[in-house]
Amino acid sequence: MLIFGRSAPPNGRRPTDSLLGVSMVAPAILMFLGLVAVPVLGVIVASFTEWTGFSLTQIRWLGLGNYVNLFGDETFRQAFIHTVVFAASTALLLNAVGFALALLISTRVRGTGLLKGILFLPVLLSPVVVGLMWSSLLRGVGGGLNVLLEKLGIITQPIFWLGDQRFALAAVILATVWQFAGYDMILYFAGLQNVPKSLLDSAELDGASYFARLVHVILPSLYSVISVVVLLNIIGGVRIFDIVYVMTRGGPSRKTEVLGTYMYEQAFQLNAMGYASAIAVTVVLMAVGVSILRLRVLKRVG
Repeated sequence: MLIFGRSAPPNGRRPTDSLLGVSMVAPAILMFLGLVAVPVLGVIVASFTEWTGFSLTQIRWLGLGNYVNLFGDETFRQAFIHTVVFAASTALLLNAVGFALALLISTRVRGTGLLKGILFLPVLLSPVVVGLMWSSLLRGVGGGLNVLLEKLGIITQPIFWLGDQRFALAAVILATVWQFAGYDMILYFAGLQNVPKSLLDSAELDGASYFARLVHVILPSLYSVISVVVLLNIIGGVRIFDIVYVMTRGGPSRKTEVLGTYMYEQAFQLNAMGYASAIAVTVVLMAVGVSILRLRVLKRVG
């Protein structure tokens, strides 16, 4: 076969085709290397060093020293426990609330379209804005929640929600659930649209109650959606930082300290960039571990 008077290569491609393909993917590859691969590799390498983060001449190789120190760091252990509690609590509540809201907006009641938009609106807000809003709402004196509870006669003295060790972490969890429940709602709503209507109709004809249809038809049909949503919630909880920092900065007495806020303190307040990098690697390993666990569970169930 001749192409423009010259014989074509055996595979039918010209050298310029390969060059064109490389030129098309090169920008994406360079961006991935520059914005993801190289920084991640840099953090991993830094986690084995003692470094203030300023001059490369100040780097001192420690090997596993930072990771050994993590095990003996009481603040790190507290932050780790708080992160696990935060991730597990928000994952549970977000899935429960998101699924309930999805069931609500999937009904054919008039006005559910507007309700869907209203419930999703907090997701569009910055976590910093949400943190400031809830900090104002939960203020001890003059806070909206205390004013409401006092008018209802539930309390007689204002409660310092973010300054009380008993309530601070729960308050941050509440703010997080308020912001992101709408995101889970949309994911579950999309999943509900794919539940086979024939199964629901058959169950209804057999006399199954709504609860029975929910347990035996809807939830099994949403298993893959549930697994993805739970994974996203847990990973988001493990890497939480912004809303916690805005609302409590890890206080009071480090009762809301999570790995993200502790990493920030080590990196940008104490200039311990190597130690902070070790904490960052720990966060990544937690997220990867959750992902691997999900894949194994899906493999066993499947």
